[in-house]
Amino acid sequence: MSAHRIRTAAVFAVVALTAVTATACTATASASPDGENRQAPHWSYEGATGPEHWASLSEDFATCGKGHEQSPVDLGEDVAVETDTPVTVHYRPVTAELVNTGHTVQADVSAGSSIVVDGTTYRLRQFHFHLPSEHTEDGEHAAMEMHFVHEDAEGGLAVLAVLMRERKGHSAFTDLWKHLPAAEGGHSRITRPLDPARFLPGDRDQYRYEGSLTTPPCTEGVRWTVLEKRVGVTPRQVAAYRELFPRSNRPVQPRNDREIDHVDR
Repeated sequence: MSAHRIRTAAVFAVVALTAVTATACTATASASPDGENRQAPHWSYEGATGPEHWASLSEDFATCGKGHEQSPVDLGEDVAVETDTPVTVHYRPVTAELVNTGHTVQADVSAGSSIVVDGTTYRLRQFHFHLPSEHTEDGEHAAMEMHFVHEDAEGGLAVLAVLMRERKGHSAFTDLWKHLPAAEGGHSRITRPLDPARFLPGDRDQYRYEGSLTTPPCTEGVRWTVLEKRVGVTPRQVAAYRELFPRSNRPVQPRNDREIDHVDR
């Protein structure tokens, strides 16, 4: 059986608690056993709180170091060609609340958009960015990467990832970039309908595998789809995002014998 068909209900029950916040957000307060709120440990992308130290920052982050299906991964080797039904996208115009989380710019979107993975519908909850890309192809990073985070009725997660390459000329991100909150905690609301499909390539050939959140607590059981075709983002837009977040990507993780399937659309 292909790896992307495997699901673990117990893991998804945990993932449900972190569906929107944990994928790409700052640390949030959580309840301690005595009922008091405690602040989740600070983590970052470099230094003493960087990715190599996440697992030691909190017992809640242990999976970041002990997990066997961690993301991101390199997509350039030992990829199996599959004839399975590809992930299908059903996006419609949304409104969005953008927030600078201190780790990324995240857009929480209105309801109505979804993807279908092996017959299961996952609702779009938010999208956010990483710089440079988290997934690599033959060891090479793209300029940036966009993650669309979806949740099914049982709390299971599916992420659709889009690699972004620097390219002069037209960019689908021009209007969105005007609303990027510059300060941590800053918000910007987009009330004019925004179609998430405009950020996707026309060619939907895709890589699929079982993985994890790419930020603490690194929960596993996430169904990943990475579109092979890259979309363009201008050098100026990349530079503007780098001013906000000089680095916001987790290094690639071991495959540990997981299958990565390539499915033609």
